[in-house]
Amino acid sequence: MAVAPAVPVAIDLFMIWAVRTGRDVALSVAVAVSANVAGVLTTESLFAVDTWVSAGLHGVFPLTVWRMHRVESPAEPEPIKAPEGDWPPADLWADFEDSAPDDPPASPPTAEDIKAAMSVLESTHGRPVTGRMLAEHFAVSDRTGRRYLAMATP
Repeated sequence: MAVAPAVPVAIDLFMIWAVRTGRDVALSVAVAVSANVAGVLTTESLFAVDTWVSAGLHGVFPLTVWRMHRVESPAEPEPIKAPEGDWPPADLWADFEDSAPDDPPASPPTAEDIKAAMSVLESTHGRPVTGRMLAEHFAVSDRTGRRYLAMATP
């Protein structure tokens, strides 16, 4: 006679309910452990070592579920203290007053700059300039290097 599939689920749900409400916890954990162990012992040969190891492992599952679902009482949080003294300090921005301004964003090279770079690169490498060569020269992506090449060539 097989156990209906809803019975193990009902036992597990009973245990979770008991742990969360704090009522009948020991009974529900004991029922879940015994049901799991009995399920293993009735399906396996009792003389095999595997049966007892499996029964022990199946007995641990309800304890794990109990541990996961138990509700711990929240600890008293420490009260938030107001900062002492002035905040922010008066000299907070003093470090920034003497700093150099940010560099302006770099603008793309002009067609004349690209043509000058192409003549230097052609004489250095001894071959026609590619978009990758321009990208490496101007420290930009390959796609931008190809765009620069298209800007300089008629």
